[in-house]
Amino acid sequence: MLKRLFSHIALLIALLATAVACSSNDEPTEERRYDFVTYLGYAQGMARWQYIGPGDSEPLDMLALMPEPEKIKPGQRVLLSYSVPDAAHRITVYGITYANVASDSLRVNVKPVDQYPKHPIKLGALWRTGDYINLRCEVEYTTKTRALYMMADRATLDADTIDVHLIHDLMAADSTYFWRACYGSFYVGRAFDRTHCKAIRVHLNDVTYPKKSTYVFGKTK
Repeated sequence: MLKRLFSHIALLIALLATAVACSSNDEPTEERRYDFVTYLGYAQGMARWQYIGPGDSEPLDMLALMPEPEKIKPGQRVLLSYSVPDAAHRITVYGITYANVASDSLRVNVKPVDQYPKHPIKLGALWRTGDYINLRCEVEYTTKTRALYMMADRATLDADTIDVHLIHDLMAADSTYFWRACYGSFYVGRAFDRTHCKAIRVHLNDVTYPKKSTYVFGKTK
């Protein structure tokens, strides 16, 4: 009797395993992307987005049938969760991250560079896509507004390498609490377009890699 019971249990386990295997094989999986993109605007029920790959990749304009995005403006950089574009560059948008994404153009200092606050960050990644330098990091959370932007040193604008500083200003916050994710995407095209510019050198105050304080991005075109 006991032997027969074990036989039935073994058969049931085998059938369940087969059912799970068949189920997982029959369910299609959709590849999703998560990238920095530029919001280009909205018309006729379609939102337009532009993706640029690493380095000097050509821009790809994409269309999504969706409600008009709220709280973001044309030209703004966001993190987009979306489906792989089809042959007509149509996508499905699953999510938009913008609240903790700094979207800005490269600024130029009006006072000496060393007078700007550079509170520390924890660098996750720094990379270039076309005329944008993108940042993934952690910053100390406060209950106050902060400033996060990239600033070119005016003294180097006519050099072959333009020095750019990541300015992170906690704006006199009275206390900090914990480290939280933060992103940035900064347009640096005007610097790259200068006659003598061959590269941009970014200066960071990074506690993750304190011995690595600069990153150089060269032009390949």
